[in-house]
Amino acid sequence: MQSGHVMGQITPQGLMGRIDYKTPIADVRSHDSYEQWHIPGAIHLPYDAEADEFEVDPHELFDEGERIVVVCAHGNTSRRAASALSRRGFDAATLEDGMLGWSQVFDVVDIDLGSDIVFKQAKRVANGCLSYVVGADGEAMIVDPVQYTDVFERNLKSDERFQDENGEVDVKYVALTHIHADHISSGCELAEKHDADLIVGAPVSDRTEQPGGCSEFRAVADGKTLDLGGHEIKVLHTPGHTMESTSYLVDDAAMLTGDTQFVDSVGRPDLEHGDEGAEEHAEVLYESIFGKILTHDDDVSVFPAHYSGGEVDAGTPITATIGEIKATNEAVQKDSKEEFVDYIVEQLGSKPANHEEIIAINEGKNEVEDPEIELGPNKCAVE
Repeated sequence: MQSGHVMGQITPQGLMGRIDYKTPIADVRSHDSYEQWHIPGAIHLPYDAEADEFEVDPHELFDEGERIVVVCAHGNTSRRAASALSRRGFDAATLEDGMLGWSQVFDVVDIDLGSDIVFKQAKRVANGCLSYVVGADGEAMIVDPVQYTDVFERNLKSDERFQDENGEVDVKYVALTHIHADHISSGCELAEKHDADLIVGAPVSDRTEQPGGCSEFRAVADGKTLDLGGHEIKVLHTPGHTMESTSYLVDDAAMLTGDTQFVDSVGRPDLEHGDEGAEEHAEVLYESIFGKILTHDDDVSVFPAHYSGGEVDAGTPITATIGEIKATNEAVQKDSKEEFVDYIVEQLGSKPANHEEIIAINEGKNEVEDPEIELGPNKCAVE
């Protein structure tokens, strides 16, 4: 058997650019790590770096000679595994920075709302987080930014439609739909950097006394409007997932619903008040969904803060109209509040990893000591 060739490294963004869920990817991490979270389409090939052994013969999983991308947690073990695969006749490249690098990959989708407003959805492909950049006439609004902020700055600088006649962009608002439990927010950081209003839903609670560490912010009440370059953004208080949860209706065409309403599910009501508060807050969630969100026209598009991750084509937005959600989303097809509440409580699965620590960071009560605390899938939806 002849040795293959170690190709070197491929960047996470480079892998995103060529991935079709048929790309041969060998995930050499442990069983638990793979089961918890992996790149869609990746084949599990556990590797013991100390013993330099694979748990399974790679020839049972891959064709000899085919080029394989090897993935581990940080890009270290994968180099040894790639060399081992090369000795067995495979061409192998490692994923730069491993799953940590993959967690920072974004697919930015430009969405036409039928007006001159610029509307971009930034899909964090590794864990299904969705952020938004909205702008018009030199003013911009960033919604639910994650801790890796380059994607927002890059799009504001590279897309001239955000800019005024002098090539400048005024980030007027950084808005949070709620205090997130599965990822670290950069809302406070971006608001301070751009001297923007940090927008959170009112009334203020102990969760939002200093969101992300910001003592200065703007708490907006239900029904208020924000002006963005001559366009109207309406504030809708939609509690239930959390009590400060807020949705933003852009030009009566696009509704940013946070974790209240997803395309294929709804937000879980047990992360703020625990299991004992799930039933009570499922009732609140019902009123927000059926009394506010779904009362809008069927052609209004819903843009949530998360999706389930997995096999979503690059360039394809995560969205559905209210009419489509009514027709396909099982959670909102219940005949009564009681049936809805029973369904929600019965469908609660495991909570997001490290959610209490992440919440404390996003509430501004703790500092970020380990940025990797958020790695893994989001679990903020009813399963």
